[in-house]
Amino acid sequence: MVNLMRIDSEVPFGTALSTWLCLHHTHLDRLVRHDYMEKQYLAWETVRLQTNPYFLKGTGFEGYFVGRCPTPEAALDAILATSQGILDAIARLYRYDYDLRKRLMRTLIRETSDPQAIHVWSAYLGAALGRLRCQVASNKEAVLFQTQNYRIVSALPPIVYREVERDVRQIYAVGSLGSKPAGRIAVTTSLLKPSQQEAWMVAQSIGEFGHPLVRKILDAA
Repeated sequence: MVNLMRIDSEVPFGTALSTWLCLHHTHLDRLVRHDYMEKQYLAWETVRLQTNPYFLKGTGFEGYFVGRCPTPEAALDAILATSQGILDAIARLYRYDYDLRKRLMRTLIRETSDPQAIHVWSAYLGAALGRLRCQVASNKEAVLFQTQNYRIVSALPPIVYREVERDVRQIYAVGSLGSKPAGRIAVTTSLLKPSQQEAWMVAQSIGEFGHPLVRKILDAA
């Protein structure tokens, strides 16, 4: 039996989504598709919040490191390396575009909803996940973890969306099977070096750019 946890929250960049809907005279219901993209996002959120094998509240990346990282500390190092790789790639590609790099960080922390920045973060998330999925294919423990996770997702209700006062909100559920993994830790700033904190911020936030409505609307805007 799947134990459910209900989440009632703003859709990432909900205000920008509401503005887009208004400008295009489109009703939210016309854009909602309960498809594989939604299941991927629910799987990400389920790992982040419920079935995380390493952290009390994680990032969503953790399932890709099952079988490769024996401890939470090793998983933290691997996730930080993944995020730092994204930051380094952005710094190389946009080396002299200081304005875009500033907009990228402001969009990451939701200070703004810059369409170009949303597209860039979405693309880098997709590239990172593509690399990790290739590694998972040869890792039996990770494959088993993901299979169990999607078994949970298959029992979850679809995401329910509603427009509220120039915002878009969502109600969705994540789940777990029985007791949660033991030995998980809480990641705090005391565990991180100052040089690691930006990479951890990326790891914590980049999953929002995989939200189905963000990908369908704002990433393509």
